[in-house]
Amino acid sequence: MSKQIKIFLVDGTPTGLRTAELGLSTCKAVMAPRSQLAELQRREEAGRTGVYLLVGPDLKDARRDAIYIGEGDNVFRRIREHDMSDRMDFFEQVALFVSKDENLTKAHVRFLEARLLQLADDAKQSIIVNHQRPEGGQLPEADRAEMEELVQHILLLAGTFGIHAFKSLRHAAARDSAEQPDLGLRFSYSGKGYDATCVFRDGEFLVLAGSTVRVEEANSLSDYSRAKRAALISNRVLVREGDLLRFTKDHVFPSASGAAMVVSGGTVNGKRAWRLEDGRTFGDWEQAQFELEDE
Repeated sequence: MSKQIKIFLVDGTPTGLRTAELGLSTCKAVMAPRSQLAELQRREEAGRTGVYLLVGPDLKDARRDAIYIGEGDNVFRRIREHDMSDRMDFFEQVALFVSKDENLTKAHVRFLEARLLQLADDAKQSIIVNHQRPEGGQLPEADRAEMEELVQHILLLAGTFGIHAFKSLRHAAARDSAEQPDLGLRFSYSGKGYDATCVFRDGEFLVLAGSTVRVEEANSLSDYSRAKRAALISNRVLVREGDLLRFTKDHVFPSASGAAMVVSGGTVNGKRAWRLEDGRTFGDWEQAQFELEDE
């Protein structure tokens, strides 16, 4: 389903302070680099009740992202406390999410914080810096339904800002929704020691749970792909089963080759590796889309 998102570049630059709003949703997002917290503080949204994300590279492995998820009655006050803490040196960007109608209560944002932590933990795309994992408390049924909808709006706006901590959950949430949308094109890739299936949707490759992965790694495999495989094993997204590895849950990859190299343990062109049921490669299918555009 199409969505309209309005992004405003406050200082005219794509990497500076910016806001985002989703259609008729009451959710509003503001994102800023850490170097512009003073400018963020001057915005009216910063003093509202809401949730926030602190994002940056994992200090132990810069190839991985880290995230802190929090909430507050005055959301900027909490952000400022983190900025002054030695333990929070990792974050480079701040994103806060508030309601345009100012109807969010402390109970609401505690629920949102707990849900976002749960989704980030399930997605295993980023290292979660939070030491405590609040349960979120109880909300009336109507409020809970409204907050679940708001969570989906937050995920969409976070993705627009380039925050990938929740990515794989977007697909899972879509499968569980009442809409039951098209899950996308299904591709497979198999060989000695591996047999994987992925769904191409929204420009991403979702390797499905149950797909098997080759244990051995070729000498040609890049350091990045080795680190990615190691991280998936560490997070138990990949688990050893006899002489193979298996995906325990769906996992998103940004490219066909990135997914194929993790699966095969070697250097491979993903556009030629992944195939539709009729035998066409992903590259064949992609080229056909360009030809349709030219007609």
